Amino acid sequence: MGREDLGALGVLLAPLEQEPQLGGGFTGLDWLIVGLALLAITVIGERLTGKQESLRDFYLGGRSLPWFAVSASIIATEISAVTFFAVPSMVWREGGSLLYLQIGLFSALVARLVVATVLVPAYYEREVYSPYEFMGNRLGPAVRRMTTGLFMIGGALAQASRVYITAVVIEVLAQEELAAASALTGFSPLACAIVAIAMVALLWTWIGGVATVVWTDAMLFLLFVGGMLGMLVALHAGVDGGLGEAWRLAMDSGRLGLVDTDFAFTKPYTLWAVLFAASWGLIGPYGTDQLIVQRLLCCRSKRDAQLAMVGSYAAVVVIALAFLIGIGLHGYYLEHAMSEGALALVGDKPERILPVFVREELPAGVRGLVLAAAFAAAISSLDSILAALGQASQATLWPLLRRAMGRPAEGAGGGSIRAGRAFVVFWAAALAALAVAMPVIEAQYDDLLGLALGMSGLVGGPLLAGFVLSWLPGQRGAAGYLWAAPLGLLTVLFGIWHGEVAYAASWWAVAAFLGLWLFLGLPRRRQPHGSIQTLWLAFTLFLLTRLAEVGAFDDGRSIAWPWYVPVGSTMTLLYAYLLDRPSSDRASAAGSSAGSSPVVPSRPSR
Repeated sequence: MGREDLGALGVLLAPLEQEPQLGGGFTGLDWLIVGLALLAITVIGERLTGKQESLRDFYLGGRSLPWFAVSASIIATEISAVTFFAVPSMVWREGGSLLYLQIGLFSALVARLVVATVLVPAYYEREVYSPYEFMGNRLGPAVRRMTTGLFMIGGALAQASRVYITAVVIEVLAQEELAAASALTGFSPLACAIVAIAMVALLWTWIGGVATVVWTDAMLFLLFVGGMLGMLVALHAGVDGGLGEAWRLAMDSGRLGLVDTDFAFTKPYTLWAVLFAASWGLIGPYGTDQLIVQRLLCCRSKRDAQLAMVGSYAAVVVIALAFLIGIGLHGYYLEHAMSEGALALVGDKPERILPVFVREELPAGVRGLVLAAAFAAAISSLDSILAALGQASQATLWPLLRRAMGRPAEGAGGGSIRAGRAFVVFWAAALAALAVAMPVIEAQYDDLLGLALGMSGLVGGPLLAGFVLSWLPGQRGAAGYLWAAPLGLLTVLFGIWHGEVAYAASWWAVAAFLGLWLFLGLPRRRQPHGSIQTLWLAFTLFLLTRLAEVGAFDDGRSIAWPWYVPVGSTMTLLYAYLLDRPSSDRASAAGSSAGSSPVVPSRPSR
């Protein structure tokens, strides 16, 4: 049996094939720089964190963190290895362009302004630990559990893809060292790189919760910006005429195109996708993803949280630097031949072009700085998601565990720091396992950037729809949301993957969902419109399976990743309203709950 026959399990095995060998390599000075950088960040982050005495300290940083540190942490989380390594390859590769930069310049700004002016004030009405707690306060505990579960799925997939991308890069940078680790452990170099990233991220999250994460992320942000500047200096010196000449060469080859006016749902960086889909879609990850919102909730006030969100727009500068590195790489390799091993590696994955350059062309010391920056890019994302997933898990699973053990329930934010750290350990292991299995999902995307951004948007639509329903007056659609959220997610999934396997899987999903609806929703059939609702659900589910069957797209997918959130949120809202209880039933339910804890909290006076 060949390695390719084992699917994702193949990356767990010791390498069966000889990897292409590269020139260069890391010296003792490089590893000293890496070790000192990570040690310094660990010590400084621990000192800045302060004592952790409660879950409020562990998960909200005591709501005492300055907005500029939170803003830098958001940038570090958003950038990750995707920008650091995948973006330069978008210019360097054949047919490269600057199209992705449109999203950073326009869509990210629009989304941040919406989040700062609409979502942040809603979250600061009262102390909550997550956006899902806010939705649960408005729409009920079932909605909180649903949205928390969706976040866990989406957050795990998104951050596992980023860890995988960084491991692909580190596998090139530290080829000999990881080969030695592979021979010692029996795992592949890729798996060894993933485990190393997960262990450092776990250590930082374990030390002091989200406060440590924020402070270390802020320093990691400075570290990988320093690494990018070091590479730009090296490229400027390596190209005859400097970066100015590299810019001219890129312009002559058509690599500086910034706008694509084509209208196609299958193309991710068209002008229309940027103006509408991406602007709409980024509201989800910026405003309803616990990964980002948890940082905003650590600020001292609503105004500070708004400043942190708007200030994180500085991420576009980092994206522009990454594109400038790609322009420099294009100019450099027009003048310098690439080794045979490098050609083999970048032919398989163009995203390896930057680590190949770092390893073979940069001087000792600078290589160490860039490797430390690569670790920084990965760890800043992984420690962030560990804190967020730990909080979400403790909020939903801890009460159930206490009830199973016969212990009394605790209030919001209840639980011990020990339990919180246990959840963090669990998620560190789970994310490492998902990252190892990521090559299976990668096959569905054209490049690693599409993989990372696609994973981030899968559940964004249903989550954004949940906030809209909880934010609008009356909270109509709450009962229907519990059925609508999975339907919105299925709509996106059926719109992405096609083929025989996807078609068969879609029918199994439809059968299971409709069966649950008929079994759990039978009381609805006593309502005047119960039968119509059931027929509508069955018919729309049938239409969804057609999306999985359509073979009109050569690449096997239909909608591009910027459309995931718009499609998912629109369909979720539509289903929520169509499958909601009649207004008379909502009124009677509200009346029967009088005297108990209200679902909709009153707004505190200002």
